[in-house]
Amino acid sequence: MTTIPIELRAAAVRREQLRAHARDLGIDGALVYSRRRSAVTWLSGYTPGFISHSAALWVPTEGETVLGVTFPFEVDRARQAGLRTVAIDSPVDLLPERASSIGLLCRDLVVDEATPELFQQLAARGVRHVDLASWAAEAREVKTPEEVTALTAAARIGDLALRAATASPGETDYVVAARVEAAARAAGAHRCLCLVGFGNGSFVTEATGQRLEAGQVVGLEVSLYAFGCFMHVNTTLPPMPAQETVTDAVGLCRSARAAILESLTPGTGVDDVVKAGDAVLSQHGLLRFKEYDFGHGLGCDTPEYPRLIPGTGRTVRSGAVLAVHVMLRRPGGETAMLGGPVVVEPAGARELLPEAVWADPH
Repeated sequence: MTTIPIELRAAAVRREQLRAHARDLGIDGALVYSRRRSAVTWLSGYTPGFISHSAALWVPTEGETVLGVTFPFEVDRARQAGLRTVAIDSPVDLLPERASSIGLLCRDLVVDEATPELFQQLAARGVRHVDLASWAAEAREVKTPEEVTALTAAARIGDLALRAATASPGETDYVVAARVEAAARAAGAHRCLCLVGFGNGSFVTEATGQRLEAGQVVGLEVSLYAFGCFMHVNTTLPPMPAQETVTDAVGLCRSARAAILESLTPGTGVDDVVKAGDAVLSQHGLLRFKEYDFGHGLGCDTPEYPRLIPGTGRTVRSGAVLAVHVMLRRPGGETAMLGGPVVVEPAGARELLPEAVWADPH
């Protein structure tokens, strides 16, 4: 018996939700297009490769879903998603002649991939469209059971990649990042990027050739795509011998993260969640050295809802999966980062992977 990959099962559930939404809107179907983001992956399970490649999806209210790819040689691989697949020059090529009103999904919370040419082509055919981005953003926040399973599998790859990290004095950040990325890709990640920071007060950033000096702390941030979803994890490699400043900073990040998790209950305001983490840092006089935010939703892309930043006016929803991370960066002083995925359930938040390096204090 053939086992259907989890990303294909997750996508099939979401396609039916999109189809039902299109029926409610009284339109012919939904046209989904993405170049580098993952709207098509979310609804098909197919992950395009190559910088210049893109894919589109036509989900009709009635009839057969069709996947389109711009590279003809990708057709055979794309067909592994179990959908009728064709080569296209434009997403509009997927529309049946009779289509007159459609939903259009080409953007998410931060990136709009619709082009002027796409709108011109729709207008030339007399096709009216409605934007489905808001519907998709809200739908993505509450994960299906299949998506939670896929995200858990991706988290395992993130944990494995961080455990593969080693850094010795004299090595460059290129070497450190390469170890992490190689471990992730070998474990099944479609893409992986490891950011590195050497020394107290450093940012984590793309490798630049910096060499690690003896006694320097190492910060790591891993972003990867696997099983049709995005994963984001962070950790700190303390210097040897251990320094009290680094040990204290890691412990404080862990304490602030624990306070955030405790406050992540359904119905709680996001502002209150942020205040819970800020309060821990403030008690130790380090709030002004907080770097970045406290996290964001995880799913087929990043960021998704909820975003742990003040002023959103949103509340925590049961079913959300998000990266919760804390970073301190005090020039010449406390520097550490720690973070990974949690899932919000009716009773509160729990670690998606309790045994992971970001979750296990031992």
